[in-house]
Amino acid sequence: MKDLKTSPIMRHCLPGALTAALAAALAACASVDAPEQPSGFIAPAGTLVEEHIPVRMRDGIRLDTDIYVPDSGRTPVPTVLIRTPYASEMGRGGEGFKAQLIKAGYAVVEQHERGRYFSEGDFTMIPNPVEDGLDTFDWITAQPWSDGAIGTYGCSSSAENQLKLASLNHPAHRAMIPRSAGVGVAEAGPFREQGNFWRGGVWQQGWFNYFYEEMQQPWPKLPAGLDDDAWQRAAASFSVDNDGDAREQDFYDGIRLHLPMAEMAQAGDGAVTDFEDYIARGPVHPDWDDNRLTDEDAEAIRVPGFWAEALYDISARSTAAAFETARAANEAAGAGNQYIILTNGQHCGFGREQAETMIGDRPIGDARLDYDALSIAFFDHYLKGTGTAPDIAPVMAYMAGENAWQEFDALRDPSVLPTGENALIFTLTSGGSANTLEGDGALTRDAAQAGSDSFVYDPADPVISRGGEISGMGTDQQDGSYDQREIEAREDVLVYTSEVLREDLPVFGFAHAQLFVSSDAPDTDFTVKIVDVAPDGTAWNIADTILRMRYRDGLETPVFMQDGEVYEIAPPPMLIANTFEKGHRVRVEISSSNFPSYARSLNTAADPYNSTEVAIATNTVHHGGTTPSRIILPLAGK
Repeated sequence: MKDLKTSPIMRHCLPGALTAALAAALAACASVDAPEQPSGFIAPAGTLVEEHIPVRMRDGIRLDTDIYVPDSGRTPVPTVLIRTPYASEMGRGGEGFKAQLIKAGYAVVEQHERGRYFSEGDFTMIPNPVEDGLDTFDWITAQPWSDGAIGTYGCSSSAENQLKLASLNHPAHRAMIPRSAGVGVAEAGPFREQGNFWRGGVWQQGWFNYFYEEMQQPWPKLPAGLDDDAWQRAAASFSVDNDGDAREQDFYDGIRLHLPMAEMAQAGDGAVTDFEDYIARGPVHPDWDDNRLTDEDAEAIRVPGFWAEALYDISARSTAAAFETARAANEAAGAGNQYIILTNGQHCGFGREQAETMIGDRPIGDARLDYDALSIAFFDHYLKGTGTAPDIAPVMAYMAGENAWQEFDALRDPSVLPTGENALIFTLTSGGSANTLEGDGALTRDAAQAGSDSFVYDPADPVISRGGEISGMGTDQQDGSYDQREIEAREDVLVYTSEVLREDLPVFGFAHAQLFVSSDAPDTDFTVKIVDVAPDGTAWNIADTILRMRYRDGLETPVFMQDGEVYEIAPPPMLIANTFEKGHRVRVEISSSNFPSYARSLNTAADPYNSTEVAIATNTVHHGGTTPSRIILPLAGK
């Protein structure tokens, strides 16, 4: 249970915890003015501030809502809406983006999603983004300080609740700025990640720590039956400590290998989350689409969008694919109004870049960008009708390696393989011993002779993740780029490396792996990692992917393998913005685990999440001849 803290006035009137006696106590304290809620935000002078307004939704649920309106609310202005499950989307103090928006002439409305803080109702991941969003739009446009134009803004959950809502094209919804919105996408092109939970049919276990820590229920509730005035007074008199249940890393270390996986939460301290429900759904279930964007939704978006994604953030690739669907649909409709910024960064790290930016352990130069100025200019154009459209290309990406921003007209469809001058193809080859960094695996531009490499995968001893697209908590949750040579020393990791590059190789877009594989197990995983090898040997991870073999023919129809039969597979594409510099080499790692980024395959035909049965598998990658396993890289600027 989250801790409740009372303000000084309410401590005097209400000793003890929040209870059902609150209604009577509030009546007894009616003569005492409600204290100002110490939100930590210092509004600019002349701002109309009203906090903890109970805004009613169509089902009667009241959502805790704060408003900040310039010019004391005397002049109707456009509104920027942030709906969030967190304490505050835009921080504290008086110099942050919230203050900038108010000074720029925008009303700011922050609203807690249902079931969080003092908002009523039940919390789930992205609760009621459509109905609650539409009802809040209608409430805002009915206020005397609203001029009828609304933009939505936010990162993480505050971005994810924008996407499905934008597909409804409410007339007041004139612009959106979603950042790091992976949970908000159910499907996008070849991706069926169902909001960060799955990839290639495998549970993305890497963010279990965060999910378990932050997405708990129950939250404290105000007593039923309070009228709106009493409700607002009560909410203004208490604060909820969002950090009361932090766990040490040892806690997660103790449960991450637990079997069956579906009981992992109970194996900890039994926090109540949606984890069990999401695992039970599996990678395909109609409920995933309820509050999340589908391809059909993305095609329907006509709300101008200024998206942002970080390439080392979980599920950035699916959000980028959804953007490309929306961009192409709007362009076909004659509206070039979708923009995206792709940075080699981490979850919601926009604006935290430095003159010497580090992504994990890798230095990538000066990646700074004035996101606030770009965002206000975007809102000015689409909400106020002033200024010109953003003076950037539809796609702006920070290219690690060359360490510079580049502009592109599009991302290209991730469902379509790059070909011709748009692609560089590396074929895997070896003398039969590609195991470890010291093996004979190679990447070649030429045709290769038939061969194969095998390794033993033991689920009890998985390859440990080092960096990558993790957004979580703890020492095993280090997202970013790190030296992979320790991993490449393992016998169960196949390593294929190119010759030294004679010129820069700029790669931007969706990279594809096409592999020919076999196994003596009925089911297993194959993982792929693309690595940039510096002249000193440092091996920086750039992107990775995974496929569970039972889903090689589609997530809807699991089909098990036959011992010794060779299968052609195509794991989900990888999103890359990296220049492999002259003197560097390109490397590909292949294994069967990347843990805890991805849950382990147990190598059996049983339900992997409700089984304790484990088998050891011998897995093989075939290459050359009639089984040309290869990596297809999309070339930037082609």
